[in-house]
Amino acid sequence: MLKPFQFSFGRILLPAALLFCALFAVGRLQAQDAPSPVGPDDVVLAVGDRKITMEEFEKIIESLPPQFAGALSQIGKRGFADQFGNLLALSMEGEKLQITEREEFRRMLDFQRMLLLAQSAVNELAGPQVPIADADVQSAYDEHQNELQEVHLRGIYIPFDPEPEEAEGQAPPEPAAPEQGNVREADALAEADSLRARIERGEDIAELARTESEHPTSTSGGDFGFVKRGQFAPEIDDAIFSLQPTEITAPLRDRFGYFIFRIEEKRTAPLDQVRQIIENSLRQQRMMELFARMKASYPVTLNPGYFPEEQEPGLPGLPPQ
Repeated sequence: MLKPFQFSFGRILLPAALLFCALFAVGRLQAQDAPSPVGPDDVVLAVGDRKITMEEFEKIIESLPPQFAGALSQIGKRGFADQFGNLLALSMEGEKLQITEREEFRRMLDFQRMLLLAQSAVNELAGPQVPIADADVQSAYDEHQNELQEVHLRGIYIPFDPEPEEAEGQAPPEPAAPEQGNVREADALAEADSLRARIERGEDIAELARTESEHPTSTSGGDFGFVKRGQFAPEIDDAIFSLQPTEITAPLRDRFGYFIFRIEEKRTAPLDQVRQIIENSLRQQRMMELFARMKASYPVTLNPGYFPEEQEPGLPGLPPQ
């Protein structure tokens, strides 16, 4: 399943973020010991001859990118003001050096502006704050009942000791007698087959799990609880979800042993348990639809004389063409 698209501001702003945090250790701005009531037009921060009012400072805080907003919650407004003041001082020095007049700086500024505009457009058109209608959630839930199935399993696990990997280009060694305590795969499979036969003859799988299973669930009689698709390897998933209640699987191999499962119950997961999963999926779908609309409205044409036939991977945070 495709992941939701996100622009990666960290790749563009990370150097500034690191500088922002490092400057915290340089020094703190002087302030009055006794706070007094401050109005919107009162100056709360001065850096050289640059003065910032309370209203301006609050707007700066409100518009912080995510990586700075997270730091603000930890260091508070005073700590933020210290760092912001140092950063502003450096930027003012940069203006004196006429860095803003350099072509390289302008190109970087244009690119960051493009990223900010793109991120803002994504948030407004398909971001997390755009609600998903309850009717859409219900419709998706009804349409994907099969994917939302879960089964209550009770099982037994018989492990084996993995065979050492054969050296490349060498003939496999002759089978040797297992060391004391070691279980060969063939023996584990034979034991799993025997236990399955005993269960089919009527023995209690819960009691057998307590005595024969080498799995943490043995203490609860092999109760694995409700299992969703994807919690096991695909071949095990296919086997357990193809059966009905009271049916027993053949021995199912994973890397280190064999499972035997009995299906206790089969159901569709309740909507309240999977609502978040459905909403995330619908947001992904909405995002991909947005990209498709953008591609149709703003078609991209590449000059084959400059670009190779094989498309290069997209820029970080941008979808490949």
